[in-house]
Amino acid sequence: MKISKIEVQKKNKKRSSIYIDGEFKFGLDNEIILKYDIKEGDEITEDQVKNLLLAEEKQKIIQRAYRLLRYRSRSVAEMKERLQKLGYEPEIVEEVVHELVEEGILNNHKFAREFASDYTNLKPRGNIFIVNELKKKKVDDAYIKEILKERDEKNLIRKIIEKKFSNFDKKDQKQKARIIRYLSYRGFTTQAIYDVLGEDYE
Repeated sequence: MKISKIEVQKKNKKRSSIYIDGEFKFGLDNEIILKYDIKEGDEITEDQVKNLLLAEEKQKIIQRAYRLLRYRSRSVAEMKERLQKLGYEPEIVEEVVHELVEEGILNNHKFAREFASDYTNLKPRGNIFIVNELKKKKVDDAYIKEILKERDEKNLIRKIIEKKFSNFDKKDQKQKARIIRYLSYRGFTTQAIYDVLGEDYE
C-alpha cells in the first residue's frame, strides 16, 4: 500500500486526510504526521496504519485529560474513571494515564495536598470530610495521614466560629448545639469540636 496524498482538511487546518492507493482512508492530526514522518509516496503496512490510528486515539485522550486538568486537579483513579466514562477504550486510557503519571502530570501526593489546601483555605472542611473524599478518589492512606498531620482542625473551627458565629455565648446551649451541627455537617471531628467549645459540653 502507498500513501498517495496527504491533504490538509478545510474545516480543521490542524488535521489532514490520508489517501492510500488513491482512496481516502482516514484523518490524522498534523502532529502525528510530523511525529511519524509520514510523507506522500511512502509505502505503508496494515500494522503501521493501526499504530497511527492508535497514536491518534492516544493523543485525543491526552488532550482531553489536559482539558479536564484545566478545571481542577484530579487523582489518578479519578482521571481513569472520567476518561472511561467519556467512552475511550480502557486499555488505551490505562496507557495514557500511566504516561501522565510518569511525566508527573498526574500525582496523587500533589493532588491530596491541593485538595486539602482548597478545603482549608477556600472552603474550610474538617478532617472527616478530607479523609472520606480522598479515599473515594483512591489516594494512598500514607498520603492522607501526612496531610492530616499538617492540618490544624481546632484553629479552623475557631476561625469559622469567629466568622459565622461572632456573638457566640458558650453558656447558650441552643447556640452551642447549632454550632456543633454546623461543624459536624462539614466533616469536623467530634473531639476537635468539643475541645474548642469546651469539654464541659456533652
